[in-house]
Amino acid sequence: MLLRTHFVACASLLTAATSPLSAEVAYISDCPNNPSVIGVFQTSTRKQKVNWTVGKNAFQAVYSPDATRVYVSNTNSQSVSVLNSSTGLTLASIRVGFSVQWEAISPDGAKLYVESFDAANLYHIVAIDTALNTVSAKLAIHDFAVDAMTLSPDGNTLYVVGSLGLYVIDANSLRVTQTVSALSATSQAVTPDGKYLYIASPGNTGDPQESVQVVSTTDFALIKSVPLPSKVSAGFIKITPDGSQAWLGEFPMSNGVLPIIVVISTGTFGTSTITLPASQSPGAILFSPDSSTAYVPVNGPQIAVMNVATRQTVALIDSIPSVGELAISPDGSTLLSPSSSTSNLVAISGASVVAKVPVGAITNGSQLFLEYGGVAVSRDGKRAYVTNFASGALAAVDTASKKVVYSVPVGSEPVSVVVSPDNAKVYVANSFSNSITVIDAQTFKSKTIVIPKQNQGYPSSIAIAPDGKTVYVAVNNLQPDFGNAICWIVGIDTGTHQVSSATRIRYPMALTLSPDGAKIYVIGGISDTLYTISTATHLITHKVSLRSGSPTQPVTGGIAVTPDGTKVFATDSASAGIFEVDVTTQKLVKMISAGQAPGSLAITPDGSQLWATDLRGTSALVIDIATGALVNQIALHNQSYGIAFGPE
Repeated sequence: MLLRTHFVACASLLTAATSPLSAEVAYISDCPNNPSVIGVFQTSTRKQKVNWTVGKNAFQAVYSPDATRVYVSNTNSQSVSVLNSSTGLTLASIRVGFSVQWEAISPDGAKLYVESFDAANLYHIVAIDTALNTVSAKLAIHDFAVDAMTLSPDGNTLYVVGSLGLYVIDANSLRVTQTVSALSATSQAVTPDGKYLYIASPGNTGDPQESVQVVSTTDFALIKSVPLPSKVSAGFIKITPDGSQAWLGEFPMSNGVLPIIVVISTGTFGTSTITLPASQSPGAILFSPDSSTAYVPVNGPQIAVMNVATRQTVALIDSIPSVGELAISPDGSTLLSPSSSTSNLVAISGASVVAKVPVGAITNGSQLFLEYGGVAVSRDGKRAYVTNFASGALAAVDTASKKVVYSVPVGSEPVSVVVSPDNAKVYVANSFSNSITVIDAQTFKSKTIVIPKQNQGYPSSIAIAPDGKTVYVAVNNLQPDFGNAICWIVGIDTGTHQVSSATRIRYPMALTLSPDGAKIYVIGGISDTLYTISTATHLITHKVSLRSGSPTQPVTGGIAVTPDGTKVFATDSASAGIFEVDVTTQKLVKMISAGQAPGSLAITPDGSQLWATDLRGTSALVIDIATGALVNQIALHNQSYGIAFGPE
């Protein structure tokens, strides 16, 4: 079955009253469950025209048959947004009462059907009257998992995939007429004439071979079983509007196996395959109304535009990741790409939010590492970069227009990012890939640097030397033992991409370099110690105990050094404080009380203020460095993580 994920919603972003600061902008990666966006693309130019804002964790969009409206299922908002298809304005928000995902609309547009999750082993099929924008009927289905839903071309029958089989539902009375227990599926599609169902089957205990089962919709007798290639897992299946082909996206089940699309001729049941690059696992396939073009969400996040006749990718459209289904207007002119709730890059000037830039899919992750989203700004101030933990991508944002100009696929669960001094390269630490991704800031081409086996683990933080010749990475244990805690600060030569140094250290959570590049400052989890490492000898030269109570666990960490290099600040989320250390004397000066769980830190270029993100307090804290006093608390009302400054 397709995996279903439900997330906890965050409150919407609020702005605080304006207060003067320098002409700098703080860029903060903002939490999961902001309102989602629908990317609107013109198919003729393959360019994005606009974003429409909808509910939280948008899953699918469908057009009304007359093309005047768009209906969007919002999983976490438990609602359906009704939009004007020309302007994107919200005409209505229909409360369903359950988390909603799959949608189908009747041929006359009078009924919208939504599949929803209510509680454990309980799902609903909900019918909505589109004239009144109200729920008109509900059907409860008791099953372990219910997912893909398809409506017959005549609008009379709903086919719904469940773990107990295929449910056949009378769409008019919303009553189950038959349950075909022999049919298990990951997804299904119905032919344009309504006579056959193509069911992507994961196999069973007796026959593990994955296949496409072709069954008659009259009596559900098996017409043909089309075997699928081994070592791939059946995903989304779609049939071309002319009924001639079925396309099935398949995912690798083992390393070294490339993702593919299996093409089945509906006339002969013959198969052929389209091999995709390793980075392009296919999502839900969508065909243009004339059957000439296939649109396939792939990793990146991008949408592959494929010529159906030649089966070649003719273009890649840059898009916020889509986890559900794309939608296309009846005339084929407009493509819609729903995001799965987007994280935002929030730009704050003074104390006012001046922009919220959607940068990718939901960013839920594990707080065993530094944070969900890291942020860096280029030295010239033209670009802000933010990692996206869940989608495995780096968003490049133009700071003038406050728009994403490119999304680059990186490794698994990226957490930290840094830009080279000449603005030419961007380096990303991938916590679950044991790797660093190097990205060309102009071409966005990337290369992966794998941490050697002897130093491997979970990269949690990254910094670059002032001369740009070395990147330093904090690498935590591959298997944390909370005892020996053998971890590393690894130096990587940016010219050769080879490891040039490795210093053992206890749970390095965050690191930074002194302005002159002579020292690395590292905050260690559990040990509650600020370490100083010489970049000349790669040895630890100083240790400053930061303990204010019992040792903290390696959960979060933030670190920053003043422009004059005399003070280092490090967060302690467990104690809700920020340590101030005089690194000229190697003495702990004081702990500054800071919110509920301070995370990332950044210091304004003039050295006067320290900014901290408060993970639990959902705010940005502004602290006067001279006095240690909290001078402002900017309410975000969402969790926030990485932070960096750039020019206004």
